Amino acid sequence: MTTSDKTKPVVVVIGDFPETGHGLQNCAASVRGAEVEYLSLGAEGPQFSQDPLYQGYLPAMQRARQELARRLGAAGEGQRFALIGRGLGGLVALWAAADSRTAPVRAVVAISSTPNLDYLKDKHPYYSWPADDVKKVLLDWDVSYKVPRIGPRAVLLIHSDNDPEIRANWAEEFFLLATGVSKWPQRWDYHRIPGLPHVWKDPVQEPCRQAQAHVAEWLEQYLDPVADPVN
Repeated sequence: MTTSDKTKPVVVVIGDFPETGHGLQNCAASVRGAEVEYLSLGAEGPQFSQDPLYQGYLPAMQRARQELARRLGAAGEGQRFALIGRGLGGLVALWAAADSRTAPVRAVVAISSTPNLDYLKDKHPYYSWPADDVKKVLLDWDVSYKVPRIGPRAVLLIHSDNDPEIRANWAEEFFLLATGVSKWPQRWDYHRIPGLPHVWKDPVQEPCRQAQAHVAEWLEQYLDPVADPVN
């Protein structure tokens, strides 16, 4: 995940686990003059592992978070970044903004995502969730408590009205919390799109096109240093 020109804005797409990034990269490519990079959480889903949390989700997300930190740290002077993540990739994108107040992230887009890992309790009901160490891990990955650290970065949340993987109420509750505690609530937005699939197998279908249009407009606005002078 590198870029050849350190003067251009960069859009980093973070897929889910597993994810190819198809469709999301179309969003990124619509930003004029920007270079597009892709970061994968992994080619295989966590269902192959006997321990989906510690051998599946957590190491994949931690590697992605560390890789993003390295990439942002290698940015050129004045270079502007936007992060687009789907599913757990959206959570990694939010954490990349919260991890460093000085990282050159101007905008974050989380699609069909969640501010924490609590939804995994429903997805893996037979896992030993009550354990104290697991509770701490879930708390450590909850970005809701770090909204002030995201600072003035512009955050766009997009979700389906009926996502079978991650329920829309996760995003809605996070949006209400964030706009209540952030010093820049006007730089947060949320769109609930009827029929938007969790996995974009056909990115040209209308709900996906709506999502792409929202993303393109958001990134055009907040990657523009003239239209958006806030640092």
